[in-house]
Amino acid sequence: MDKQETNRDRATDLGTVRINNDAIMTIASISALEVRGVHRMGGGIRRTLYDIFKKAGTKGVTIRMRDSEVKLTVSIIVEYGVDIPRIADEVQENVKRAVEKMTGLALSEVDVVVEGVSGKTLKEAI
Repeated sequence: MDKQETNRDRATDLGTVRINNDAIMTIASISALEVRGVHRMGGGIRRTLYDIFKKAGTKGVTIRMRDSEVKLTVSIIVEYGVDIPRIADEVQENVKRAVEKMTGLALSEVDVVVEGVSGKTLKEAI
């Protein structure tokens, strides 16, 4: 099945409701940032350039859809000193809960990539 072809269309008496990938990725990004200890979203330079030109709040989130499976990858930068495994678990749970609640889609996977740690500079640490 094509990446854009999914079963996220819902027919109603008045027509069809379709949830766009950007909407799903924005929900995931916002819900990841709600977790205490997440400094900002990751995604690297390529993703940053995409977001600048698209003007979308989807930075740090990629979506893969195949058949009825929806898989998200969420890239984050965490604050210095936090328990990284706990933060990653909370991000997974919060993203899954928010996306499923707001869209009605069932996520089969939420992968979290911790790209870095933000906090004290070397000069401040010394």
